[in-house]
Amino acid sequence: MLADLKAAWHLRGPSIGPSRLVLVAVLILLAGLSDGVGLALLIPLLNSLGAPTPEASGAIAWFFARLPGTLGGLLLVFLGVAVARAIVGRLRENVVARLRFDFAVGLKIKAYAAIANASWTYLRRKRTADFHAIFANELNRLEHGTQLLLELPARLVIFLAHIAVALVVAPAFSALAIALGLCLAWGLRRRLLESRRLGDIVSDAGTRVSREITEFLQALKLTKAYGAEAQHVRAFADAVEQAEGADLASSRLLANTRLILEVATAVGLAALLWLAAEWIGLPLANLLVLIFIFQRLMPMFQELQDLAQQLAHCSSAFPIVAATIAECEAAADRTDAVPPAHLPFEKELRFERVDFTYDAAGSDILRGLDLVLPAGSLTVLSGVSGAGKSTILDLAGGLIVPTAGRILIDGIELTAESAPAWRRSVGYMAQEAFLFHDTIRANLAWAAPAASDERILEAIRLAGLAELLQGLPAGLNTVVGDRGANLSGGERQRLALARTLLRQPRLILLDEPASALDAQNESRLLDTIAGLHGKTTILLVTHRPTAITGADRHLTLVDGRLVDGRLVAADAIAGR
Repeated sequence: MLADLKAAWHLRGPSIGPSRLVLVAVLILLAGLSDGVGLALLIPLLNSLGAPTPEASGAIAWFFARLPGTLGGLLLVFLGVAVARAIVGRLRENVVARLRFDFAVGLKIKAYAAIANASWTYLRRKRTADFHAIFANELNRLEHGTQLLLELPARLVIFLAHIAVALVVAPAFSALAIALGLCLAWGLRRRLLESRRLGDIVSDAGTRVSREITEFLQALKLTKAYGAEAQHVRAFADAVEQAEGADLASSRLLANTRLILEVATAVGLAALLWLAAEWIGLPLANLLVLIFIFQRLMPMFQELQDLAQQLAHCSSAFPIVAATIAECEAAADRTDAVPPAHLPFEKELRFERVDFTYDAAGSDILRGLDLVLPAGSLTVLSGVSGAGKSTILDLAGGLIVPTAGRILIDGIELTAESAPAWRRSVGYMAQEAFLFHDTIRANLAWAAPAASDERILEAIRLAGLAELLQGLPAGLNTVVGDRGANLSGGERQRLALARTLLRQPRLILLDEPASALDAQNESRLLDTIAGLHGKTTILLVTHRPTAITGADRHLTLVDGRLVDGRLVAADAIAGR
């Protein structure tokens, strides 16, 4: 639990500073003090009604000596304390609620930003579903745990205030009751460990549920085609049953603990009060106050145990979220200062003796690669699957950095620090166009939020979609559907190309953008790309290099090195 509290403190963020926590602590102490004073006032109130009380001494005598001697005066003081307690309680609730709100919002934004700012090298090794689990499960559990962390001290202080008054009224009797209570709490300590164990199961099972849902939805069409629905349902059911089973077990554990506490505290209180009345012979006023105090202490003790078990159940979320954020922040793109909007690219982009491997223990994907992309040129790159073509695109786009060698832009080395700025000058288009379930305008403006409709229409014209747009009744406000389901494959790719062009990039990277298209749509898209020759710098990866006319160079990647694509084609024709 100590490690979980440290993780919670690490996650507090700048908006939850020490000053706000000190304010909460002060309000909690005031609430406990006002509660204790209100209880202590019961003794002189009962005395004024005729109940005998023993002579007080010490601090309690000093306190009683300064109280009014009449019943009316005592009632006014009691009423004032009650009002003050209510005001302090309400103020504490408001401060804690705001603190919890700021913490929850700040933490979710912090986690989201940490993932968003992590480097692509790190993100490509992670499972998307694990990040989903953080937001769907762990952050909610952590928020609940935070509420418990803020509530538990307040309940504990008020509980201790009752104990303090009880010790003043009957020291020996109260000390015995406290000792019995500590013994009972010690006997229930294993239930905290069991709650923590069940919380760990919920975290693990929740991640499994998120993985099942994410991968099922990503492979939905393939699942239907293969008739694999049943196995997905079984895997999902197993994960859900494990998660819900742990929650059910936790609920039963809490219910059993409440039963034990209710019976044990009732029996103990009855025995202690009988002892106080028959053996010790406490005065009536003291006895009545003790009955009142311990009648309130019983549910408080049960609530403290209940809160502690719930906190133990949620506590596993604290280190999980803290570790995820810390890991993402450690892997963040390195920027020492706010980068410029664009890096200059007027002459060339050059690879010099570049090596790259994804795994330090694995072999190099690229070895001593040299490549020059003159500004405004069109370079076509081909090669067998797995040769490293996409890796070259990622390197040129600043998504990853070389294992060895360097990349120069107009003679300036592209580093991990300058890569985020360079990416603002790059347009990227993958094999499968990803479109949001939104309008055409929103999908295009995502790449350039400040773009006017005139710029959007110009990008659509350059991408060869003007005729399609004219045939749509809603025009730019047409919703494309989930992942562009309302458009054909060729239309999706052209819309993705228009989005790329809207960025007005200095370098366009195209990763087999026509591979999933039929021959007619492929030819139209490649002709559109060829028509951009000279307007910007283009590096195109394609499985059909001969389909691109007017390219400055055709290169082929062979064994991690680039060779002239025309020579490779000639060798293939000659059978060599």
